[in-house]
Amino acid sequence: MATRFQSSESRSFWAGIILWSILDFAIVLAIASLWNDWPGALVVAAAVTVAIWLAQMVLALYGFARYMAYFWFFERESRTKATVDQLAQLKMPAPNALYNDVDEYLLSAANDPSTSNDGRLFAGATLGILESTRKFGPRGVAISTSMVLEESLRRYSRMRMVQE
Repeated sequence: MATRFQSSESRSFWAGIILWSILDFAIVLAIASLWNDWPGALVVAAAVTVAIWLAQMVLALYGFARYMAYFWFFERESRTKATVDQLAQLKMPAPNALYNDVDEYLLSAANDPSTSNDGRLFAGATLGILESTRKFGPRGVAISTSMVLEESLRRYSRMRMVQE
């Protein structure tokens, strides 16, 4: 098999790409065949399908850039401060140099019996939210949430070092 699909998610993704491309081409071909002969309709359908996909990519990129710009200039700092405050309020364990990513820290905090019940609930819920936004949410939301959590853990770690 030339292409190895690793999961049902990737199979669904690629099947969607292929099926939507075929459907777009078929619809445009049906419309173009009303005005042109078949060879001309095929060329028009191919050109219009490519134009539609390029327009969709440009619009998606514009939406992503717009969301990330708004996040960077208006939300990043307030969300980071709120998350650090919440970590401190729940008395979460201090992240140390061994934690190189947010998932590892949250999983460790959720499984640590010395973490308060509220802290364990927060860690588990945050890990679930982060994973679900990565899988199902817009890419900008997943990226911005990860950025906020990483910066919050960095600041919380410094804050805990100063306190100790």
